[in-house]
Amino acid sequence: MKKELIIPALFMLILACIGWSSDQKEVLESYNALMSDASEENWNSLSRGLSDETLELLDEMAVLYTDAGVPFDNQGKELLASLVSDTDLLAFSETVISIEFRNDKAYLLSGQGNLITSYQFVRQNQRWKLNLVPRLNEFLNEIMEGAPEVSSTSRESTEPTYISAGTGTCEFSIRNNLEHLSIWNVYCSASNSDSWGEDWLGSSILGTSAAMTIWLEEGVYDIRLVDSEENTYTLWQVELNDQGIFWRVTEQDRDESN
Repeated sequence: MKKELIIPALFMLILACIGWSSDQKEVLESYNALMSDASEENWNSLSRGLSDETLELLDEMAVLYTDAGVPFDNQGKELLASLVSDTDLLAFSETVISIEFRNDKAYLLSGQGNLITSYQFVRQNQRWKLNLVPRLNEFLNEIMEGAPEVSSTSRESTEPTYISAGTGTCEFSIRNNLEHLSIWNVYCSASNSDSWGEDWLGSSILGTSAAMTIWLEEGVYDIRLVDSEENTYTLWQVELNDQGIFWRVTEQDRDESN
């Protein structure tokens, strides 16, 4: 059943923005425009109010859905329309009383005094745009909950569309863009460690076009992937912060020793 889109008619604010900075007012203006576009199903205008990273992730997700047989024709805009219309992707259910800035990002402050971190605004092209990457990753995690674990005996034939692992605050995302090769192992360790540690994929694999996000704390890491033919792909001393990293793995990334 189609869910009712929960979008307030007006942005409820205390003191009608008296004493607000110009940036706070611009974020408010962007928010109001987004909510209006969503309620009127103006997807072209809505997409222009989203961050570049959000649009990129939507396109990646649309490809994954299309590969799985859902007809989004690899178009992130079509996926956006479906998510906004049929889920609570843009459900701002808390009263917002202010806007705060942290690490060059703007966050809505709820009536309970909590930052709504799932929705953040970033400054791009002289405009505050909504960055839905954290919320989209939450959404992916939600729809993956309850998925059956992959047994070792079915490893070769099972290719999960999306995998999420870890409990950190910074995301390292991987997409398998290798032709006709699956990724069997994903290792990630601090650059000052002498060991690669656990295989983050466990008994799962990343087939062609599949994706994975590892959630880590901010730091410097070495990342190694191993494909189904035991070729390796390694990134050394990757500086990971709250901006996150997205690695599209191709044959050009293969280690020279292979």
